[in-house]
Amino acid sequence: MKKLMMFVLLLLGLACAAGGYYLFIYKQDEVIEEPVEVVEETTAVEVEEEAPILDLESMAPRIKEYYVSEPRIGVRESRSEDAFAERELFRAEKVVVIEELEGWGRISAYFVYHEGGDEVAEWVKLDELQEQPPEISKKERYETVALSIQGSDDYLQYKDDLTKYSDQLIEQKTCDLLDFEESDGWMRSINYSDRQVYFVYCGGLRPADKVYLDVLTGEIFYP
Repeated sequence: MKKLMMFVLLLLGLACAAGGYYLFIYKQDEVIEEPVEVVEETTAVEVEEEAPILDLESMAPRIKEYYVSEPRIGVRESRSEDAFAERELFRAEKVVVIEELEGWGRISAYFVYHEGGDEVAEWVKLDELQEQPPEISKKERYETVALSIQGSDDYLQYKDDLTKYSDQLIEQKTCDLLDFEESDGWMRSINYSDRQVYFVYCGGLRPADKVYLDVLTGEIFYP
């Protein structure tokens, strides 16, 4: 009887062992875990195209200073020697060129004379200019001054004296060539009929801007 009991207990132990093996070992081997596919989220990054760098310096008008190299040159309303010369510039005058085109330099903004008309500007020939101030002898300076006052009253009679005193006023910076050009030279004064007195406007057109010259005595005086 005792042996029978031991045999029964042995069978129960084997049964329990077999059940444990089935639950904890064999059953776990049957569970095949499917691999989990890891999807990496990709953040779309918008790449901004770098804007092209504009060379503003090359696009801007090339403003350059020149000096008149000839005794006098014409300022024309188009790039043609046949175009009307609106005014003149004289040797050593500084010229600011805004645009260079086909051998000509533009020295003013574009403007229109009348509605619907063509744009025009002031042009000078580039080969009549130079980059450095010209060295001018006294004789050349006198020639330039003489050209700027050749519209003076009694010019042929008093050419030398009018030129000398005009040059003196320019040297003193009382007047400049443009003053004489705009006044078309010296004008005979009717206020001094008993003397050879002439006047020119320097620095403006007010009565106070008048400069008087007694051409016979060389006296320069003001209002």
